[in-house]
Amino acid sequence: MKAKKDILVMGLGIFGFELAKQLSRQKMNVVAVDKNRNVVNQIKEFVSEAIIADVSIEDTIKELSVDKYDCVVLGLSSNFEAEVLSVVYLRKYGAKYILCKANTEIQKHVLLKIGVDEVILPEAEIASKVATRIIMPSILDIFHFSDDLIVATVEVPDEFVGRSLKELDLRNRYGLTVLTLKRGDTLRMVHSPDIVFEKGDSIMVLGEEDKIRQQFKH
Repeated sequence: MKAKKDILVMGLGIFGFELAKQLSRQKMNVVAVDKNRNVVNQIKEFVSEAIIADVSIEDTIKELSVDKYDCVVLGLSSNFEAEVLSVVYLRKYGAKYILCKANTEIQKHVLLKIGVDEVILPEAEIASKVATRIIMPSILDIFHFSDDLIVATVEVPDEFVGRSLKELDLRNRYGLTVLTLKRGDTLRMVHSPDIVFEKGDSIMVLGEEDKIRQQFKH
């Protein structure tokens, strides 16, 4: 399996810029493209390559050899017409996987219809996470796999402290799988049911959203 993915980020607004930086920090091979010279100069220290070009132009997309990347991220939602044109050109020149940013559900629907593989609504996702944090402060982060299946990073509640994973029996009682444990600055995979939780631990849990909310509602 290829560990280091090749990612092309087209459009360096706030979303594209920060995503390119985060992907680079995760040791991905990131090429970032934007027509704004100042923005490209700012990002070049963080990525493998930074290119000044207008990604809404067909010749630009052709020259970028988009078919060689594992994923192309398109962050042009402030100019939806340009984003649609770019998607058409990306498909024409063989992009394997296209991820786009959208501002509205209508934009998301249109982008999916014309062949985009994945569309995200960053503001809606952030609002959902903030709402979760307000309602359930013990949930530190949350990622939705589907309508009801999530991965959540949660603080270990007081009733877990001093008890083992085997004793809590989260998988059989709630259908929850503990994936990782963070203790201090150390993050590790959870393989043994004999691990005993301590105050200040946080865990990454996979399961149905309702079950996780029920178990970690404090």
